[in-house]
Amino acid sequence: MQFIAKMTVKLAYKTLIWYNNNVIFKAKGGKMFSPDYSLFKKGVTVGVGYSGGVDSSALLYDLAAKSEKLGITVVAINVEHGIRGEASVADSLFCEEQCKNLGVPFFGYKVDCLSFADKNGYSLEQAARILRYECFFKALSDGVCNVVALAHHMSDNAETVLFNVLRGSSATGGTGMKKTSYEGKIIRPFLYVSKAEILDYAKENDIPFVEDETNADFDYTRNALRLKVIPEIKKLFPEAERAITRFAETLNSDDEYLYSLAEKAFKKENDKFFLPLETAYPVFSRAVVIILKELGVEKDYQKSHVDAVYALKNNIGGKEVTLPKGVVAVKEGENVVLYKRAELPIIKEREPFKLGKTLFKDLEIIAEKISEKDVDEKDMKAGGALYFDLDKLPEGCVYRTRETGDEYTKFGGGTVSLKKYLTDLKVPKRLKDETVVLAKEKIVYCVLEKDISMLIKIDKNTKNIVKLYTRHVRNND
Repeated sequence: MQFIAKMTVKLAYKTLIWYNNNVIFKAKGGKMFSPDYSLFKKGVTVGVGYSGGVDSSALLYDLAAKSEKLGITVVAINVEHGIRGEASVADSLFCEEQCKNLGVPFFGYKVDCLSFADKNGYSLEQAARILRYECFFKALSDGVCNVVALAHHMSDNAETVLFNVLRGSSATGGTGMKKTSYEGKIIRPFLYVSKAEILDYAKENDIPFVEDETNADFDYTRNALRLKVIPEIKKLFPEAERAITRFAETLNSDDEYLYSLAEKAFKKENDKFFLPLETAYPVFSRAVVIILKELGVEKDYQKSHVDAVYALKNNIGGKEVTLPKGVVAVKEGENVVLYKRAELPIIKEREPFKLGKTLFKDLEIIAEKISEKDVDEKDMKAGGALYFDLDKLPEGCVYRTRETGDEYTKFGGGTVSLKKYLTDLKVPKRLKDETVVLAKEKIVYCVLEKDISMLIKIDKNTKNIVKLYTRHVRNND
């Protein structure tokens, strides 16, 4: 059921005070109401996230009244979530009507939270938030507004902090909401205004609003916190919300500093991120979060994922951690390497062996026929060029990356799986799949840049010697 509080619009504000660049008004009863409007630059168009509830109504009416003084233009952005049927539609119509009364442009968006939640496995709360923000960003991208103002207040922030802490969030979750987020596109001018102050202000200035009946539904976790848990806390600690806000502020300051260290803690090479294992956990954990976001993992990770990566330091759980969206973390020496594992193609790239130059991916392979006197023993021992008997190499050999079931006969004898051979050489796991070999079917005759098989070894009867060496090139070379 809808409850329309008061329909008469009275915007007769009594006292205007400028203090610290904030517009501060006294309500009729003399109570201070001080949103932070210094966050808005002059000349911007502010899109108010307007649901019709008391918080967003107070923000919309207040900004509309002060827009000229602030040097801003105000528009309203309403999202009809499709959760409450006719009641939800009625609320949107109410919002549109109030905007007509105020002379504020109205932009309405309609989404299907129920279907979205069911399809993606989200709760209705999660689905509503995701879709709501998508609408805000659409409004921004379409040029409807330059910034979006939301009516989140101090009570909301306290609720958010408690919610995050109780569900086992990291310290970052305890920082709560920010006055500005998404690179300054989302602004929360009410963040240090209490719910009680907003209610008093709306009542004393006859600001009309509607009541969403789902706000009283205990089936929603945050509602239970708001309506049951926090009131009990405030009985013992009346200033609990303000204290939680101060705590979040302090934690946020620490968090920002640790993130600044985290941004410098790792190195990026191509598409791989190298994070030293010696990094202290507070910085290490934040560096992992930054790297995951770089790799396209925005919201799918959990604290357990981060802790599993850190556990690689002591080889707890193995030397590799599988993370969301195909990202893996591998211990390599003194580093953890994070990268997105490429999906193997159904048909692997192959290049037939030939004398002369062959380009395979970013590797230029040179096979030169030489005489015995041109064999450089020092070069061979230094791990430079490889030399083999051309007549022992069967026809049909190709350059390719390793495959399951590959076998290799080591120099000196003994046949092992190529996987074991590379493991014995301490080749990092992430590089094993990138190792280029010369092979026919499952028999590997040469591991490029490493060794040749005993099967093509030069001996006293060798007549045709091939010198094999490589050069790494870039695609734009």
